[in-house]
Amino acid sequence: MPEHSEASVESVDLTAYPAPHFDVREYARTAAGSHREMLGLDSYRRAPLPPETLRALSYLQVIERATMTHLRSVLVTATHKDARITAFLVTWAYEKYWIADALEQVLLAHQPEGAETDKVFRTPVERTIRESIYANIVGVPMIAVHMTLGTVDEWLTQTAYGRIAGLAGSEQLATTLATFRSVKERQLDFFEAQSRFRLGESPRARSLTRRRLAKTPWPIGAKAEPADETRHFYEYVFSGAPDLVAELDARIDSLPGQSGLSLIRKAARL
Repeated sequence: MPEHSEASVESVDLTAYPAPHFDVREYARTAAGSHREMLGLDSYRRAPLPPETLRALSYLQVIERATMTHLRSVLVTATHKDARITAFLVTWAYEKYWIADALEQVLLAHQPEGAETDKVFRTPVERTIRESIYANIVGVPMIAVHMTLGTVDEWLTQTAYGRIAGLAGSEQLATTLATFRSVKERQLDFFEAQSRFRLGESPRARSLTRRRLAKTPWPIGAKAEPADETRHFYEYVFSGAPDLVAELDARIDSLPGQSGLSLIRKAARL
């Protein structure tokens, strides 16, 4: 890939250019790949993680793997016509694949040799097709929807990793999850800037996004998971931390036109 940077921000109108300071070429060039060498798996054999932690990590592994299904539904809409967003999303999916791979290795370290934890993520074909057709009819405002979905989902999963690191009492796991959070922080730089810009520009985008956020099961991918697993995820991560739930909902409130949804409180049923 070329080593030169994107056009200098001084040469563009920053008020008309979403996320102008985010260099997508540099992001793609420096994307985070395999984490296997830094996982310290031997530490788990000496001091295994608690079952509740493993269950939450298993849930998040499936959620991270769900990216490809979500990406397929996004890239057949108007969103894919923006080359910059497409390049970002492909790199984002690559990074999430390797986060899922790392979580799988941690889970395997707690299993007898030869065991497999890999799960197949499925989403009904009819639903994916129906949503894609609708998104193409809607057109450009759907970009705001997709960028906001990404923003909220990354906020939620990043917070979950931080909370799990504190609950598990494992220095090695805390180090690994801190790496994941750092990866997600860079992803959020793009998602959030795009979301705020596009929501601020279009009343229709704000309305469509609000409706979509309200009907989306959180985190993205939860709809294909057993309800008991989603319930355990929220109970384990958030039942003792109502302040985190309030903080996440406050962040969502700060997005143009999205206040008062209480998405995380409703999802966590707290």
